[in-house]
Amino acid sequence: MNELQRQVEALKERIVEYKWIDVDEGWYQLIVDCDKELTAIDPNYGIFQIKEKFGALRYYMSPSNDTTPEQRDAMWAITEKYEELSKTVCEATGGPGVLMKSIGGWRKTLNPDYAANTLHYAKYTVVEKGL
Repeated sequence: MNELQRQVEALKERIVEYKWIDVDEGWYQLIVDCDKELTAIDPNYGIFQIKEKFGALRYYMSPSNDTTPEQRDAMWAITEKYEELSKTVCEATGGPGVLMKSIGGWRKTLNPDYAANTLHYAKYTVVEKGL
């Protein structure tokens, strides 16, 4: 297990119920960085879920009771920042990525070259803007 994987495993301790994170390794750095920014504001915040949905990161968290409204707003802005950033990062590799979809309609942010050369993602196509 590398250092980034260890940091992701440690994040699971913050998760309120089901201790799993449902993203591929390419987004591990995003979630670790998001946690660092959130922890700087509120060391006691909780995580409900971290997952991929519709090709983007979803980081569901809850500030602790001793945060101010301004701190909570800052924390929501941080999660939104990383959710937006995830739309440009390949979930598999951590490199540049774009929104792609499978024949069945599943969406995932991937690097098109990586997808084309990976059996599981070979039939994914780039989603055109506006679709």
